[in-house]
Amino acid sequence: DEAARKAALHVLHLDASHGPSSVIAQGANAFFAEFGKACPGMQVQHLRLWEASTREQMEYGLEHVQAKMAMLGGQGGEAEEKRFARIEQLAWQLASARGIVVSAPMWNYSVPYVVKQYFDCVLHPGLTFREMPNGKTEGLFGNGRPLVVLTSSGGSAARDHLTPWLRDVAAMAGFDQPSVVAAANVVHGERQAVIDSIACDAIAAARRFAVLATSPAETGPASPVGMPDVAKHGMEEHEDESAWEWDEEGVLGWLRSQSDLKLSEDCLESVKAARIDSEHFRQATEEDWQSDELGLEPEDITKIV
Repeated sequence: DEAARKAALHVLHLDASHGPSSVIAQGANAFFAEFGKACPGMQVQHLRLWEASTREQMEYGLEHVQAKMAMLGGQGGEAEEKRFARIEQLAWQLASARGIVVSAPMWNYSVPYVVKQYFDCVLHPGLTFREMPNGKTEGLFGNGRPLVVLTSSGGSAARDHLTPWLRDVAAMAGFDQPSVVAAANVVHGERQAVIDSIACDAIAAARRFAVLATSPAETGPASPVGMPDVAKHGMEEHEDESAWEWDEEGVLGWLRSQSDLKLSEDCLESVKAARIDSEHFRQATEEDWQSDELGLEPEDITKIV
């Protein structure tokens, strides 16, 4: 219903553009300006894949693989969980999005390596998708969610491995309604004409994206799709009570995805140990968060309340 659709938390912008003055960035600006008009209450989380802090978070080596396998086998301890925490945060941010937009120029017929690195980090069974008996995959929050690819190429892009690859990997996580906005022959075209063209196409794509991003997923999610709206320094209740039916893992994963809050790892571990589900979270008072049993630092308490 309308209340459930408005309870959606965010859309995710994966930005691998060459900077704010690039053709792709101009297209993205037009896209999100139009999307903002259609969905003024929807949060856009902008993940800049070239930034050092993001690349540090995307660091994924053999030790992370070993930590993941240990946890899947029930042998993981605090060290393994801590090592994998950043990956879980990125994965949850993707898995819970109502739609994703990928801004990526074509490099050698395919994606820039940071885009490949990102999806290698976040696509894990049980974190962003589930494997079905028929051999297909399903996003943990259902399928039917939109993907928009904003891309450009210096030449004609006669060979394009970027678009089909992004369609495939995004569909694994449930983003299987793709639209492509492409600017080809950028090197040989008149710059302003290229920018005007990609902006026009981006506006049309934003209108379709807004409809799909506010529509229910095709299948039921592992946890309900709805989550409460987020204020700058905390959470606000939403009218739709079904949006709060989260178990403790859902709440923990959602908290990890809130990069603006910057909760400490000790705080998240305390929330995990206390097994706080969405009902407890909603009803907790400031005094509850200050309890000695939780042992939260004042800075974390301020961010939560």
